[in-house]
Amino acid sequence: MTHPARVLAAAASLAILASACGGATAPTATAAPTVAPTVAATTAPTVAPTVKPIVAATGQGSTSTKLTENKVTLEKGSAPYLPAGAYLSTVSLVTLEQGGRTLAHKHGGVESIFVLEGTVDFRTAGGVRVILKAGQGAAVPPNTALQAVNGGESVAKFLAFFMTQETAPFQTAVDEAP
Repeated sequence: MTHPARVLAAAASLAILASACGGATAPTATAAPTVAPTVAATTAPTVAPTVKPIVAATGQGSTSTKLTENKVTLEKGSAPYLPAGAYLSTVSLVTLEQGGRTLAHKHGGVESIFVLEGTVDFRTAGGVRVILKAGQGAAVPPNTALQAVNGGESVAKFLAFFMTQETAPFQTAVDEAP
């Protein structure tokens, strides 16, 4: 796993742990240097062609249900790559109807997704596009424009895990689809 992929995997693991444990903090670890993380996917997703179908930035055929949200306080050195402070750890279930898409948006924290069923065309700023099927996942760093599009012939569902500083906006709409 590349260094940036480890950054996002650590953040996703922390979000899952905090959500599952009601906000418990991770064990103390040594601080690591700051790096610019990139989108990372699990289990060899399909890389989409360079030409992507254009979709609107608006959402359509998409629902999101918040499953859990917990407050977490991280102390310096307790979570590599995340500054100390107060966070919200959130887990949501997102359903995309056939042909559906989320609103083009960005989050104030790290987002990791795990596809439960169907196919998700996960698009992020800079033209990065990853096709994910059930059992695969991806993550994006804070403040990165993204949009999830149902890329299959049936309903798609995925879990979205977030680790957001309490002072950061959870979600902000963007004007242009990535």
